[in-house]
Amino acid sequence: MANNQKTVLITGGCGFLGSHLAESHLRSGDNVIVVDNFCTSSGKNEPYLRELSAELGGDSLIVVEADVTEGWVSWTEPLPEDWLESLKYVYHFASPASPPLYQELAFETMWVNTIGLSNAMNWADKHGARCIFASTSEIYGDPNVHPQPESYWGNVNTLGPRSCYDEAKRFGESLLYTHNWKKETKHGLVRIFNTYGPRMNPQDGRVVINFLVQALKGEDLSIFGDGSQTRSFCYVTDLIAAIRKYAESDLTTPINTGNPNEFTILELAEKVRGLFPEKKLGMSYHDFPQDDPKQRCPDITLAKTKLGWQPKIELVEGLGKMADWLKQMKI
Repeated sequence: MANNQKTVLITGGCGFLGSHLAESHLRSGDNVIVVDNFCTSSGKNEPYLRELSAELGGDSLIVVEADVTEGWVSWTEPLPEDWLESLKYVYHFASPASPPLYQELAFETMWVNTIGLSNAMNWADKHGARCIFASTSEIYGDPNVHPQPESYWGNVNTLGPRSCYDEAKRFGESLLYTHNWKKETKHGLVRIFNTYGPRMNPQDGRVVINFLVQALKGEDLSIFGDGSQTRSFCYVTDLIAAIRKYAESDLTTPINTGNPNEFTILELAEKVRGLFPEKKLGMSYHDFPQDDPKQRCPDITLAKTKLGWQPKIELVEGLGKMADWLKQMKI
């Protein structure tokens, strides 16, 4: 192993964000340990990572099937000793992230963001590594402050259908803070806003992938409510750049990672329709989901000042890249 080569472990590493994070580290020449129980990840992400690893030399990727809410000893003991000696980061990205999936896997969502996170931090401590937790913009709930800065405490319903995800992430943040406080560690967290791009599960259920899949099939685009609710959409490679900059910092406090350009859902629908003018796509309207936020937009002042990061890819460019990928996948 080269003296400057490091090892990273990524829980949920075959998921959408996890696979892109794994790819980024593989391309940097790092050893990557991917851990996933494959409950929500696309079945094509693991083969993609294995093919990429083979192209890059073939000996820098280990994929482990395991549930990170259970014991870590059985699957971590066989890991190469020299890899563990160079372990730098444990990224805890294992969790369902779309409402249909986390509501179906409600208990699993709560456990992976609490018990799983605790396991990840304790294992990182054992090897002198830094743990980075994938938190979410959903900790802000349906915000009364706009755009949302990291100092905003949120407006979240603890008793609704989204609470299994929102409150699990909020408790995860508290757990990380308390772990650092009591054990004098330096683990950190990023608050991830809406992100899109290739390798997203076509059945994910979130708005960008829904619209693009519907468009490719020539179906009406599904609008929930009147479409006036807003979101900001960050292309996945921009997001990964922010996460890596955060990991390399010594920050332990949250940083918003996302694109601050805000669009209504109707505006997003029009941009998708603009990619497929020949299809003459319509729109269908449906009831607004309970507790769905009316606004979502990050204040990224801290990301700019503390990380020197801001997104580069505009929405239309990113949508085109994602549509091209979906066409290649023959969705």
